[in-house]
Amino acid sequence: MYKRSNSRVRPWAARAAMVIVLAPGFCYGADPTVFASGLQNPSKIIAGPAGTFVVTETGKDPNSGRVTRLTAAGVTQVLLDGLPSGLSAPNLDPDGVNGLALLGNTLFVAIGEGDTLVSGTAPRTTIANPKGPSSPLLDCVLQVVFSTSIDRLISGFTLKAADHFTLIDGNPVTLTNDAGDKATVTLLALFRARPDPVAIYRNSHPYGLAMFPSDPSRLFMVDAGLNNLVQIDAQSGKSRTLVHFANVPNLSGAPPTSEAVPDSVKVYGNQLLVTLLTGGPFTPGDSRVMIVDPATGDSNVFIALLSSTIDVLFRVKQNGAGQFLVLEFSANLLGGAAGRVKVYDSPQGQVLVDNLKTPSSMTLDAATGNLYITDRTDGTVLMANVGQ
Repeated sequence: MYKRSNSRVRPWAARAAMVIVLAPGFCYGADPTVFASGLQNPSKIIAGPAGTFVVTETGKDPNSGRVTRLTAAGVTQVLLDGLPSGLSAPNLDPDGVNGLALLGNTLFVAIGEGDTLVSGTAPRTTIANPKGPSSPLLDCVLQVVFSTSIDRLISGFTLKAADHFTLIDGNPVTLTNDAGDKATVTLLALFRARPDPVAIYRNSHPYGLAMFPSDPSRLFMVDAGLNNLVQIDAQSGKSRTLVHFANVPNLSGAPPTSEAVPDSVKVYGNQLLVTLLTGGPFTPGDSRVMIVDPATGDSNVFIALLSSTIDVLFRVKQNGAGQFLVLEFSANLLGGAAGRVKVYDSPQGQVLVDNLKTPSSMTLDAATGNLYITDRTDGTVLMANVGQ
């Protein structure tokens, strides 16, 4: 997602009225170690049952997207392979499987734009791929129901090319693995690029998913292409735009604003936290975390003066204090600066983990205090203990 036409990139307990800003602070950093390796462009990571984790990957080949389980020891097991993917314009970055949400044995998977669009002849324009996309299922959310808990699966499942067309026709696909377990895949919601007066076509890019454990009827998705937070009925698949994020003021002043580019959504009490990566010129300080009321769609700045923010999470520490962790893809994207994790025990942010190469997502094991961070370029999941 780290790209895009129209200058876009595809890379304590305060309420909405309180804006947290970054203030200089000492680095009490935690040194990360490699927890898992050998992954292909990992995009998102979430915690699974019994100490496991679930990661999305996308290779360079068409329809090489997959969902992979990591054991508590970092051992990988592909759960579902053959998912839609393609090389996205303009830089031919692998794109496909992104956001995840898990409820019991049901997994929701967001599929990005892949190669649905290609660069137009004019700068910053995109048009429909004249060769056709690698899959008819790009730009969608899939639902996968496993016959058993994912931590008990001993072998995975693979979608065939023909299955993509069965799904786009509105029919379910039931897969069987070597052990006789089953996975039933259905198309929950489909999104499409839209005509745009400047870009010709503006991509839809399903990128992050979240769900309230107390309300499994609603799924929330950030669309990094259309700059939307979308609510999806988890039963019918009917969707509506809950928030359209307006352009963000650009601190450099040229141009005056940057596109929002929402790339992560996380549950925070009865609210949602959404990170805005922002588009070009990627001025440090333009990025932010928004807080959204899902009942009304009311959206406000929550953490400000960030840089290329790509994920956020909230936790309650053992001493009862609330703490926010913010993942920045880069401290200065155009300057080639590394990514980092910032921590907010108070309105004064501090660097917790630094020198991250291409971080894309994070999750926390509250019981151990271990923070897990995906790195796209190295194909790894890093682990850093951040205390309890």
